Amino acid sequence: MSSTPVVIETLKPSYSELQPIVESGLKKNFKNVSVEVTSCPDLSIEPFRMTSSGFGEKLVIADVGGIGNLFPKIHNEKEFDLKEICNSCKAPSSFVFGPGAGPWNVVGRNCEMVADANFATSKIATKIASLPPGHSPPYKMAVIDSPKFNLMANLAVSEPGVAAEVLHCKCSVRVGKDNFPETIRKTLAEHYGKRCVSLAGIFVLREGEAKMHVMPDFPGCPFTSLEEINKWLKFFTMKAPLICASVFHSYDPGHKLRMEHTHCYSNHGDAGHYHYDTTPETVAYEGWFAAAEKIFRIDEM
Repeated sequence: MSSTPVVIETLKPSYSELQPIVESGLKKNFKNVSVEVTSCPDLSIEPFRMTSSGFGEKLVIADVGGIGNLFPKIHNEKEFDLKEICNSCKAPSSFVFGPGAGPWNVVGRNCEMVADANFATSKIATKIASLPPGHSPPYKMAVIDSPKFNLMANLAVSEPGVAAEVLHCKCSVRVGKDNFPETIRKTLAEHYGKRCVSLAGIFVLREGEAKMHVMPDFPGCPFTSLEEINKWLKFFTMKAPLICASVFHSYDPGHKLRMEHTHCYSNHGDAGHYHYDTTPETVAYEGWFAAAEKIFRIDEM
């Protein structure tokens, strides 16, 4: 891991400024929409079951690795540590969460990850999804206490236990083509242009189903194209309620940022990488998002 991450300054609008912008964008893609400024919910209780009761205070984003660790060469030797990431973000006693690739050498196979660690209390409860041989259904969700991960992650790092001010978004009945986080991301991109506004948060798919994937183990030879990677992934339809960790940026100032990344877990065993809901007529989302003060780009690939 690079010991000197690139620090990218973001634009952090007030939530009173963001509220009407995000609400207007969501109304173009969903029939029923409400957006308000409120306090972060208690993430330590059901349905979230996370290691901190809140997020958002002094929030920064760590963008670690990327698709360049899969193509053109598979860098499965790339290993990272959540604690070291927080140290690199100058926030050693923070709460960190977000989507990424789990630690194959800990789990024993490739896995999707929702990182979840509170280094103020030394608690780690990372959620992973993998494809164990012979398992039914083909995927399995588990909770691990390892700080390790591989290849890539998009992580929200903030002060733990603080019910900070966040943007609270509720919407249902999708009438457009974009998924929930991508709708917000594109709205911010259209409004702010070449100014980077970055949000991170937790949302719940309360009703409906979603297309998800889980990584299988790596093939014996390198991928020849990005299309081949897509064919390698294993896709599933998973059911609500799904708890989803999402990070996205309105603009990439030339650092190969992952523009939107969302992973989900549940209390009924469904988990993986979120693509979009497959039930537009019945889908319902509720999410809480905080704006980042800056981005720490680590292992730019």
